[in-house]
Amino acid sequence: MDNIEILFFEEYKKLDNLCKDLFKSDRGVSQYIEEMECTPLSKSRLVGLWQDDYKMLKHVRWIRNNIAHNNDYSGCNKSDVKSVQNFYQKIINQKDPFSVIAQNSRELQRRNNKNYNTRRTDETAVYRENNSNADNELKSIIIKIFAIIWVICVLILFILVANNI
Repeated sequence: MDNIEILFFEEYKKLDNLCKDLFKSDRGVSQYIEEMECTPLSKSRLVGLWQDDYKMLKHVRWIRNNIAHNNDYSGCNKSDVKSVQNFYQKIINQKDPFSVIAQNSRELQRRNNKNYNTRRTDETAVYRENNSNADNELKSIIIKIFAIIWVICVLILFILVANNI
């Protein structure tokens, strides 16, 4: 192994261990790749660089396997080392594909809750307005009933007084 391959292998092991911790798996980068392959298109579309990250992970895993299992030229170069380092930092900074999906899902949930609460507030206002209108109508009907009863009572008193005289 040359120096680039040694450096690559060390960086890859760091990334692999981080992925093992992330997924609570002993498969590391391979597990990350498999999770990407199982992710629905509706979620993967939330991540602009999904395909780039996927292809890069497949490529660096291929290079790692070449270094580990072959004595020939592995095809490893400095940009591969940098790719592994960058993806490691993406995970640490929560900018990797699954972190982005989680953040977008939380944001979408927050917006949905806000819209629900706004809609609920609007519904409550309409309900209160309708109840207020119903209360006013009920008050009007009660007043009319009392007015009719009052008129009937006055008429009865008038008839009673007229009959006694």
